[in-house]
Amino acid sequence: MTSSRRHGPSPRARGLRTLQHQTLPAATRYAIDTEVWYRGFILERDRRGDGSWATKDQVHDEAIAGFLKRHRRTPFRGYPTRRDGDPDLTFWIDSRLMERARLMAARDGVRLARLIEAAFTAYVAEHVPARLVTFRQWIQRKACDLYRAERTPGRAAKARSARTRRRSG
Repeated sequence: MTSSRRHGPSPRARGLRTLQHQTLPAATRYAIDTEVWYRGFILERDRRGDGSWATKDQVHDEAIAGFLKRHRRTPFRGYPTRRDGDPDLTFWIDSRLMERARLMAARDGVRLARLIEAAFTAYVAEHVPARLVTFRQWIQRKACDLYRAERTPGRAAKARSARTRRRSG
């Protein structure tokens, strides 16, 4: 049996990724998590060889790369302002993208964190429709209900008994 694990230092250990710490609106963060959640299903269904496609690192990189490409010639004017109460988030970004993002932020006269937030928000608006977020939340509620039903001693026995009756009836 061969291992698909790479040998040698990871991209993070080799300095190819940069750690970014900043605030991000909870809705944007959840939408990115939702994109990764769906990609995990697709990855499992299609048995893709490259699991990195279904990671937050990949989605973050795609969001920033797309934003940099779209706004490379003219400054972006809709940068968000920092809001109190947004949760802190720490994540890894491709170091080459970070360097390009720093240059664009300087060109546009904004902090790097605002550029990254704008990139993530634009990505979510384009790639994560509200109905996907709503569906994920519905699935999570159903999964929690099922889990609780199976884990509660009296309810689990009743549920198993009902399933057995349906099969034999």
